[in-house]
Parts: sequence; C-alpha cells; structure tokens
Amino acid sequence: MEISVAAATEAIAAAHPDRDATVSAGGVRSWQEVSGRTRRLAALLGDAGLGHHRDTASSESVSPHDHVALYLHNGPEYLEGMLGAWKARAASFNVNYRYVAAELRYLLDDASTAAVIFHECFAPILGPVLDDLRVRPSVLLQVADGSGHALLQGAVDYESALAASTTDLPAELVAGWSGDDLYICYTGGTTGMPKGTMWRQADFVVSALGVRQRSG
Repeated sequence: MEISVAAATEAIAAAHPDRDATVSAGGVRSWQEVSGRTRRLAALLGDAGLGHHRDTASSESVSPHDHVALYLHNGPEYLEGMLGAWKARAASFNVNYRYVAAELRYLLDDASTAAVIFHECFAPILGPVLDDLRVRPSVLLQVADGSGHALLQGAVDYESALAASTTDLPAELVAGWSGDDLYICYTGGTTGMPKGTMWRQADFVVSALGVRQRSG
C-alpha cells in the first residue's frame, strides 16, 4: 500500500492524539492539535480555490498542484505548512530565507506560486517582490515573530486565519489523498538559479524518510 503523508499523519493523530507532535521554543503541540491546525490550513487553502486540478498521470513533467511557498525559519509553522498544503492537495515548496530579492522573485515566478506562508521578518524583502511577480499569489499568511513589521498588503495573520477556518474537510478531498501527490523541493541555487524537483509522496517517504513496513 502506497503512503500519502496527509493520510498517514491523520492516522497517527487518531491513534495517538495526546502524544507530542511538535516541540519548540513556543511550546508543545499534540498530534490532535497539529491535526486540527493543519486541517484548518487545508480548509483555508481550499476555500481560496487551491488544490489539485488534474490527474498526475496526464503529464509527468508538470505539477497538477497549486504551489505554496514556505518562506519561514525552522519551526512548527513549517511542518504545518507542508501538511496543510498536502491536506488541501496543494504542494508546498521550500524557500531559502537567505535569498536576496532577485533570487526570491525568480523562485516564486518559477514555481507559479499561489500562496506564501512567511515569517513577518521577511516582509520587507517579500513586499516589493510580490509587486514584480507575473501573477501575485492569492493567499498570503504572515506568521508573527516579534520583529515588529506590519501586515503586508493583502496578507492575513496566520493564527487569526487558522482560528477563523474549520477542521471540517470535504469527504471527496480526503478520499483523494494519494501517494501520487507530489513533494516539491527546490535546490539552494548556489551554482545557478534554483531548480525544482517533483517527487511522488509514496516514493519520498520511503527513499528520503526511510519509512518501511514492519515486515521490511
């Protein structure tokens, strides 16, 4: 049986709701809490029209997902962004937070970015870049980090957005979670402009995360 990360993490939350899922300087969240928060993010993205738009098999060279940029320092919101995007059947991708404006602009355009989740400390760089993109992302979620920057035009506070969303996801969306849904990873761009790679979740969890059946 091939693994969907969205389905797998939901199964863990159902079996062990009170176990620690994330531990950070901001506190500890249980699997049940992370499940709820990522469902809320998925519902938010879905309400904005983001998700999966065609059969992956129709083209192996083009992603069928809307893409969610994770312009974040390491922290719980990064994991939530990955899981929430997958639960919406969108696909997140990594953003090197050391990029200067030109690199960031290239990356967001190359990925046809539909949403950006970003720490507020990056707002001064991201704001001008957004105005230069071919298509401005429809969803901007700004994660407060104490750096004191105001919300960018069109952005919504991340925690406020989750609180206003719902944990209820359409049955057809949940039924569609698939090992064929993509994990997208961009290179750092140290030897040229960043390049994105697309990896089936079912292959990613085995090859990169080392997930195995108990039988081996």
